[in-house]
Amino acid sequence: MESSTAPRPSGWVAFAGIMFIVAGFANLVWGIGALADKEYLPEEGLLFSTLTFWGWIAIIWGALLLLGSYLVLMESPSGRSTGIVLAVVSAVFWLFALPVLPIFALVAILIDSLIIYGLSSPG
Repeated sequence: MESSTAPRPSGWVAFAGIMFIVAGFANLVWGIGALADKEYLPEEGLLFSTLTFWGWIAIIWGALLLLGSYLVLMESPSGRSTGIVLAVVSAVFWLFALPVLPIFALVAILIDSLIIYGLSSPG
């Protein structure tokens, strides 16, 4: 049997990478929902701009988060720092969505916080 030489992320890094995938897909789902069904999301609850604007921002951001998860899971030299920056900005993004989807936004902020913890922990 041959042993694989591909890098395997440690426990917290793997956890952060998987949570990044969850957060990325959550942003994609929210963005698609904001663009597709405006009756479901109340636009008057937004702090800034329109649902169309935030929908496109969420879709672009979700794609960036999925790219970040790839960097983290492949243990790229810049993966941890890129992941931390993306998770911080994602948490701030979800603060703007808090009036529209409070529970969904709180779960996304919690996931981002766990990602930051996982990537900043030593090892």
